Amino acid sequence: MPGRSLPKKILAIDWDARTLRVVHAFLSKRGVKIDRIFSTPIPAEVDSASPEQMGRHIRTALEQEGIATKHAIVDIPRDQAILKTLTLPPADPEEMAGIVQIQIAKELPFPVDGAVIDFTMGAPGEKENTNDVLVAAVRYELRDQYAATFATAGLKLDRIGLRPYANKVAICRLLQFSLPERVLFIDVRPTLTEIDLLRHGALAFSRAASVVIPLEATLPSPATLGRDETGGKGSRLALRLAPDALAPAGGDMADPRTESSPAPLGARQQAVQALVMEVTRSIEAYRATDPGANIDHVVIGGDIGIEEELGEAIQSRLGISTEIYNPASSFGWEPDEGAAASAFASTLGLVLGHVEAGGLHFDFLHPKRASSAAQRRWRKAPALVSIGVLFMAAAALGVTQYRKEDRQTLARIEAKIQELKGNETENKKFEALMRNLRAFDAGQHLWVDVLYEVFAQLPSNEQMVVHHIDMNQELGRVVLKTKTKDRDTPTEIIRKLHEFRREGRELPRFKATMGPQAEKKGEEYPFAQDLRVWVLNDEGSTKKLKKKDES
Repeated sequence: MPGRSLPKKILAIDWDARTLRVVHAFLSKRGVKIDRIFSTPIPAEVDSASPEQMGRHIRTALEQEGIATKHAIVDIPRDQAILKTLTLPPADPEEMAGIVQIQIAKELPFPVDGAVIDFTMGAPGEKENTNDVLVAAVRYELRDQYAATFATAGLKLDRIGLRPYANKVAICRLLQFSLPERVLFIDVRPTLTEIDLLRHGALAFSRAASVVIPLEATLPSPATLGRDETGGKGSRLALRLAPDALAPAGGDMADPRTESSPAPLGARQQAVQALVMEVTRSIEAYRATDPGANIDHVVIGGDIGIEEELGEAIQSRLGISTEIYNPASSFGWEPDEGAAASAFASTLGLVLGHVEAGGLHFDFLHPKRASSAAQRRWRKAPALVSIGVLFMAAAALGVTQYRKEDRQTLARIEAKIQELKGNETENKKFEALMRNLRAFDAGQHLWVDVLYEVFAQLPSNEQMVVHHIDMNQELGRVVLKTKTKDRDTPTEIIRKLHEFRREGRELPRFKATMGPQAEKKGEEYPFAQDLRVWVLNDEGSTKKLKKKDES
């Protein structure tokens, strides 16, 4: 990772409601070498949200595998993080951290100082001179819970990543030579299935779908992928069962390489049907931001046992090509070895992202912050004004008799002048960035404030009711669908909106019009109409505008 040395060995760990998954890897400048992959069930008596219980379970699993590596990384599931894409003016990463902190505060349902904020730079935005920035927020309590869990396990936690982004890294590596424009990745899990959509290799959409898959709908127990000690190729990966894998009651342990007895047809069909429905909902939700978008390909990961049936259902019902996640080509494995790792996209993506040079991946343990250099520029900006004062001081010393102390003082002043001059270009760039940010921010509407100002001009419910509100950020417009008792009430509202001024402002805040008015006699509120309200830029004053017009 940038700014920190990498350990030689690392553990990537991930878990859900039923299963703990671990990847043990060797790291070097040449890349990643996977040493071992294994999964083990989480006993019902272990509370995965308890740092003490989950930490002990992780430690026990590592001891059973004979793994002594202490450095570890983990990811946070989608349902435990708030994920937003912000369109922001372009800036260097160290400058962007400050901009993100300001902008994301408007999007969070809780105070920004109650969460860890991190982000990754995306592709250029659709509008000129903008960038799409993917921002994630995680509560401090959750970060501390993960840190305590790994401390109990006796591990040094190097990084806390984000599962959807780790999935994105794994899928981009899988399809690196033929990446379609839009790829949907479905990470099938027992209670919350994560659905991520990649566009041009960037994470464009992600959600966690609540689909509980009962045990009777699942297929065999977890497996382990590790070194083959008997085949004469010490670096080769081989499939074997985890030592504490679940076995059917009263029966022998099932081998995932062999065909197992199917679960009850009804439970499996219901689970597949529910997942297809959630996939359809996710695609439609994404199309709200990318109208008419077609999904080119679907990749399905998981070890529940219904992944192939889900792929067939998606192909037949949605007409989209699908494949089961198999990372064999990503790491030079045999195909059957990769098939055993179909549920490890997030852990493998964590490892791959951890060694990427210059990567700007999510890390809630070490989130990106405004650099000390950027902070110094803020403090130095006022000092630029003092350049003239320093020149005057130097001139004053020049007309006096030079003494040794005077020469030393003059040398210090001249050095300070050169330092300030050297920072002048950088400060000008920083000031230009802030001007762009302020101009960009002026075009963004904080709808809570806008609606408060609009509703303050409306009459009571005795005269009018509002039954629908539609807000359009791009147009800066609010549409209120209203019903009134009196025909002329909307006209009076429009007048009040036109007359409204914010405190200290002289220009109007709103422009309002009314759509066609319909009347239904006999109703309590017989007159129905739309009120269209545009938010205006009320910066400046009418006096200044008049002087400008006169000139």
